[in-house]
Amino acid sequence: MNNNFKYKLIALVLASGAGVALSNAAYAAEPFVTLKEMVEKTVTSNPEVQSRYHRFLESGFEQDVVRGGFLPKADIVSTYRKQEELLKPADGTSIPRFNNELVLRQMIFDGFATSNEVKRLGHANRVRYYELQSTMQNTTLEFMRAYIDTMRYRELSQFAKDNYVVHKQLFDRIQERVNAGVARKVDLEQASGRLALAEANLLTETTNLHDVTARLQRLYGELPPETLEAPTFFNAGVEPTSAEALKVAYNQNPDLLSTIEDIQASKNEIKTREARYMPKLDLQARKNLGVSSDGRYSSSAADLLELTMNFNLFNGFSDQNAVKMTAEKLNNSKDLRDKACVDTRQIVVIAYNDIQQLKEQEKYRTNHKNSIENAREAYRKQFDIGQRTLLDLLDTENEYFQAKRSLTNTQFDIQTAYARTYAGQGELLNKIGAARGGLPEYKRESYMDNENVCQAIAPVQVVVDKAELLANAKPLSSTLTTLKTPEPAKIEIKPLANKVVPDVQFEINSARIKAVSYPVLDNAIITLKEWGDSSVEIAGHTDQRDTSKADYNQALSEKRAKAVLEYVVKKGVDANRLTAKGYGFSQPIAENDPKEGNAVNRRVELIRQ
Repeated sequence: MNNNFKYKLIALVLASGAGVALSNAAYAAEPFVTLKEMVEKTVTSNPEVQSRYHRFLESGFEQDVVRGGFLPKADIVSTYRKQEELLKPADGTSIPRFNNELVLRQMIFDGFATSNEVKRLGHANRVRYYELQSTMQNTTLEFMRAYIDTMRYRELSQFAKDNYVVHKQLFDRIQERVNAGVARKVDLEQASGRLALAEANLLTETTNLHDVTARLQRLYGELPPETLEAPTFFNAGVEPTSAEALKVAYNQNPDLLSTIEDIQASKNEIKTREARYMPKLDLQARKNLGVSSDGRYSSSAADLLELTMNFNLFNGFSDQNAVKMTAEKLNNSKDLRDKACVDTRQIVVIAYNDIQQLKEQEKYRTNHKNSIENAREAYRKQFDIGQRTLLDLLDTENEYFQAKRSLTNTQFDIQTAYARTYAGQGELLNKIGAARGGLPEYKRESYMDNENVCQAIAPVQVVVDKAELLANAKPLSSTLTTLKTPEPAKIEIKPLANKVVPDVQFEINSARIKAVSYPVLDNAIITLKEWGDSSVEIAGHTDQRDTSKADYNQALSEKRAKAVLEYVVKKGVDANRLTAKGYGFSQPIAENDPKEGNAVNRRVELIRQ
């Protein structure tokens, strides 16, 4: 290797190292983006918000257009005329062929039509303003849902990764023991099934993270940063009662306020229509700027100042019906206001109740997670002294994963419930401390309270008296001796060599099992238990028609198979023995009708492997 080549190689390595260092430095120097900044970017650049913003600006200019009716109009009118002369006029008095005039027109009185139209459009402008505020609140709420879910699934994905690693490590150890002849092969099968479940959980959580990141990107306009600020907007809390929370919403909810402004706009529109019953006065001035020589002494060349009045005596009942039409528009605006009251109440009281219930759930789920964590540690210590098996450790790992997952979901659900409550109150942006610049601040007019007929009456929150439940409960021993479990109906199922085909019925286009099928499945479970530890495939099938879509039927058959799996697991069948698979309409057992399909082909099979 010559020296020149060595020097070039060293220079290349150094340059590459410098590039990596600069890249790392740039990444490290990436500015931290706060939640407030992300929200403000969203409500400033989101296309839906921008659309509402430009409609608000448009309505303001529309009002300015009508306001121009108060000002004079100036025109230069030039005419050329050729007219038959029946009489020979005196010299210079004929109607001029060429004429140029400056014409000034000023509306003096139009029955207050222009003033009422200006007022109507002023209220319409405020309608657009509150619609913009509503869109910003709803977009911010949708953004917060995606933001909170992104944090949620980042954490759940890490839980799933940890859970998978532990399952894989324990599976490898069980496999070693089986290969050494000191453990049963059935233990390895169970461990394999649980490892597969851990892998499925990992795939589910990473998929959820991918999807919610796409949701956030759609709203925010770009991918979220690697580090997300933990929200604190909910620390201010909510009102002590749901009724008080409703009062705040009825004063500030932009959807409700926009309907009240629409009522005022409709009232002014009625007055604009009624102006047609009143006289209209206009002042007009015409200044002659020059005429053709043959008409210089004509009266048509004279300057003019005139006041004209126009009184509408009859217009084919059009004006009367226009007033009636606008009155119905006013009634519709009031109906929309009443609907806004109802919708706001539902949104706020449900979200408010969720806050209270989820905060109580959080206590129980925290206790559950801590207890399972303690049991998990105890099992590990007992395993070290030979009192627990590796399968026992897998059981505690699964339960610990589910406990952590439930607690995390509850904690993030609480944040979402706060966001929903604040959005219903029209307060979400304020609670975050974010705002969109360049918007006016409208004072609260007296008609806002006069037209607000909403009653802040909320449903009573249900509180379970546990002490009373226990006091009224029968003693446990008595309960066990007196309660009798009804025997399942003896509905015949068709047993095959290694297959059971219970007559399971589902809701139309759904995976929801009808209650009539529960006894059928209970009888099938007896057979599953008789098959011992054998693995069982639960296969879902659908029928086919001319209108059937393969992808839809495939997904539906999978969902139905999973629904049956979940039912039999709840009834005590070991989930590790079971797999659910959908076949769509690919395996019919009878001919399908092109229009009606065939009910025989809509089935679920339990197949011993």
